[in-house]
Amino acid sequence: MNCKLITFMVAILALSGCTSEEPTSYPSSNVSYQELNSEVGCGSKYSDDKKDDIFNSRYKNHWMTWRGEVFLAEADEASLNIDGKGTQDLAVDFADEKAGYNLIKGNVITVRFVMKYAGGCFLPFSGDFATIH
Repeated sequence: MNCKLITFMVAILALSGCTSEEPTSYPSSNVSYQELNSEVGCGSKYSDDKKDDIFNSRYKNHWMTWRGEVFLAEADEASLNIDGKGTQDLAVDFADEKAGYNLIKGNVITVRFVMKYAGGCFLPFSGDFATIH
């Protein structure tokens, strides 16, 4: 009997973790790319552990709006060069899987997105649920 109850509880807990993400409840951040990069990205002087803690507590799962030049474009995702140097600084997946279909490399766009992963010297910052504004 105890074994059945434990199995039932494990199944309930497993299924509760399968809910879809609700991004509308996330807070917004007005941080710029330059500010974020200097605090937790390639420009940061902090230790990797401190950068991770700052990113996870202040920026992860926050809505952001950034403007940049389209570097790579696909129907469901895009990469932007925000600072005008090097290559891509931000990679986003669009909420609408066809939002990027008509994007043209080199054009400047503004995207609103939920920040998911910190960028560094080699990988861009990345986000989900992006929309073009």
